Amino acid sequence: VNLPHCFNAEDAVDPDVNYYQGPGWYKKMLDVNNPYTDGRTLIHFEVAGQKTDIYIYTEKVGSHIGGYDEWTVDITDAVKKFLQSDDAKRFKGKVPLSIRCDNTRDTEMIPSDLSDFNLYGGIYRYLNLVYVPAVSFTGIHAEASVDEKGKNGLLKINAGFAAFSDESSVPLNIKIFDPHGKVVKESNISVNDFSDQGLLSLTISKPLLWSPQSPQLYSCELTLASQSGTTTCKETFGFRHFEFKEKGPFYLNGERLLLRGTHRHEDHAGVAAAMTEEQIIAEMELMKKMGVNFIRLGHYQQSRIVLEQCDKLGILVWEEIPWCRGGLGGDKYKEQA
Repeated sequence: VNLPHCFNAEDAVDPDVNYYQGPGWYKKMLDVNNPYTDGRTLIHFEVAGQKTDIYIYTEKVGSHIGGYDEWTVDITDAVKKFLQSDDAKRFKGKVPLSIRCDNTRDTEMIPSDLSDFNLYGGIYRYLNLVYVPAVSFTGIHAEASVDEKGKNGLLKINAGFAAFSDESSVPLNIKIFDPHGKVVKESNISVNDFSDQGLLSLTISKPLLWSPQSPQLYSCELTLASQSGTTTCKETFGFRHFEFKEKGPFYLNGERLLLRGTHRHEDHAGVAAAMTEEQIIAEMELMKKMGVNFIRLGHYQQSRIVLEQCDKLGILVWEEIPWCRGGLGGDKYKEQA
């Protein structure tokens, strides 16, 4: 099959049968060629539903509960162990990857079976094989805010790191670009604490404001240069001030805005939850053309592509957690909070 893929692509909308709820297996032979010295090899899931186990050959290397959030499994050590084993010879240098997805009914599942949508099974968003240096980012977060009059913008850049090196200090370059691609700030620092941390706090006078009529997007680019290799992480963001006046309307950037919106499920005829990037973009552009400036994403986190298009097109977002009409969640859900 091609990814993204949902094993309920047809039966979920068949009125004559119950849609399949149970395990489904995906298997692939990987060519692992990490270009970084002592680098790490990751499997990045943009989503898989609803419970997932990952194996390198016969070794379980990770598992995840939840069908709507992104997550990553480090397979570096398992790949190395397999390639050094006697069993590796029969696979001629390739690495067998097996992924078990399961959407079996479960009373502790969130969302519960009381929800008014199907709980799909499969790898129904994109799956990525990722190579990173021994010191790399686990993620970056840009927090942009501005006062009601739009005079003073405040930007905070936070990042998380993964370090599999004995280096005590690694140089980091930070660049901030305005919506026209002009560098408005460049900073060089040394990272010697590889815990999640704040890296930059910056005031920008009279920033260009993001709005549905003019979705101005700034960006940041972080480059980490360790002995293992160089890695770059990018993020876009917009400056906007929003509030609901007490007992009154919604205001964006100090002006009243009538919210005209719709609701969206990650679902499409013939593919169920396994919508391609092209399908998602076409759908979001159609919404914008029909006059939408607001969207409710129910009842769960949706693809990163949706949020990227909302930023780009100028659509305000209400995004929900995967809880609908009941369900408490067991200890496993609490562990992943």
